[in-house]
Amino acid sequence: MVDFLTRQFKKQNSYEQFNYDTNKNYKSKLDLIRLSAVVCGIEFCYAAETAFVSPILLQIGLPVMFMTWTWCLSPLIGFFLVPALGSLSDKCHTRFGRRRPFIFLYSIGILLGLLLVANGRTMGEWFGDKKNEDISTKQLYNSSKIESQRIPNSLSSYKYGTTLTVLGVLLLDLDCDACQSPSRAYLLDVASPSQHASGLTTFTFMAGFGGCLGYFLGGIPWEHTFFASILGDHIHVVFTLVWIIYMICMILTLTAEKEPTEITSIASNLVRSTSHQYIVASENIYNNDDEIKDNIEISYCDYIRSIIYMPSALRWLCLTNFFSWMALVSYSLFFTDFVGQAVFGGDPKLEYNHPLRLLYNDGVRFGSWGMSIYSISCSIYSYNIESLNNYFGIKRVYIGSQLIYAIGMLLMGYVKHRIGVIVLSAVAGILYSTLFTIPYLLIAKYHTLNTFSCDGQVRGIGTDVAVISSMVFLAQLCLSSTMGTFIHLSGSTVVITVVASLLSICSAISATQVLYI
Repeated sequence: MVDFLTRQFKKQNSYEQFNYDTNKNYKSKLDLIRLSAVVCGIEFCYAAETAFVSPILLQIGLPVMFMTWTWCLSPLIGFFLVPALGSLSDKCHTRFGRRRPFIFLYSIGILLGLLLVANGRTMGEWFGDKKNEDISTKQLYNSSKIESQRIPNSLSSYKYGTTLTVLGVLLLDLDCDACQSPSRAYLLDVASPSQHASGLTTFTFMAGFGGCLGYFLGGIPWEHTFFASILGDHIHVVFTLVWIIYMICMILTLTAEKEPTEITSIASNLVRSTSHQYIVASENIYNNDDEIKDNIEISYCDYIRSIIYMPSALRWLCLTNFFSWMALVSYSLFFTDFVGQAVFGGDPKLEYNHPLRLLYNDGVRFGSWGMSIYSISCSIYSYNIESLNNYFGIKRVYIGSQLIYAIGMLLMGYVKHRIGVIVLSAVAGILYSTLFTIPYLLIAKYHTLNTFSCDGQVRGIGTDVAVISSMVFLAQLCLSSTMGTFIHLSGSTVVITVVASLLSICSAISATQVLYI
């Protein structure tokens, strides 16, 4: 009974201190945009990656099977590495803060990855690879003008270029995913707890905004502009512009707000402050062992244990995020292929000048407009999700968005109409906005109110943000290694929308068990 009253007293003091600090560290809308600018740059990188990486890998002669394995490397490494680095960011103590050094480190990997992906083949020629002038990049994206030609498939002739390009894909994909965790934690650390919801919605809006502009950027015929005469072909223009845009976004975020140099974040400061108040107020039921426990320095092994032995509330949130990301990745990775085959009736296995292959290419280009609608929907929904949470409750919004996505994917696979796939792509933006916002809003509330103190665990917000974010790695790994089998067994790409719908239903069921505050 005494322990129960003790915990209630500490939680009450935490809540009062939370209200007291509401106006402290208040950020303007411009401040929140600057803090979220880096995710806008990341989405530009994602757009360039999803649109051009596969053709680049095929152009240098990488077999399709190896290309699929390339997409598996990043989530496999990221699933084990990113949570550990998130733990390190919780205990990082530099004069630049805790999160910004990691954002800068990941950004170096992103910028290097962009350079290697776009220039890997050229760099390979410096080391002795055979020069390939048979099929230019411009011809690759103007397949209607190509006569019956085959892309060279000899890996031995382009081994250095292949290695450098694959390394670039790994760096780009891994660091883009990994950089989001410290970026979110940075935003939550420096913003007032009362602004966590609006900060996360701004973060999501910037992600959708960057994705939308990124897809438009890739669709512009740069080969007909003066940029092509300066930088080269279409791909080099796009990747150069993305490289510059990301640099600007990164600088805006890293210079937006100085982090506190102490190891504790705002949320943990609240806990430490209220714990101190409690000690003073309750000097007679006080235990000296608890004081020693509160002041002991946390080791790296403690953080690793906090990942393995997490509270049940976080386990359910991780499971929900895992199913949700699998459902969304089904759309984001395979949507254009679904449009090219199931909607336009094309065939990607035929030669370049075959009418059905040209029809498939038209479908892929048409599908990119659906991806733009998906990004626009994400931005619009993100600015309304806070109001929806306040009106309907965060639980209903969380579960409802997953069910809306499930219904939308089923309809998309059923109608298989051009207008239908464009309109229904908006449901993917709703789920994406939800995944970018609600799980991290819940984590911020857990830590602000010291929810896990009763479990006797030492947890950092950076650790938990990274663990939740790492579910996207696991989802991409599982999906990229199994979706090909599903398509082969079913004989149709319609199975993509069916799998996406079923996975979203699973995430909605799991979300009913999540702890909502």
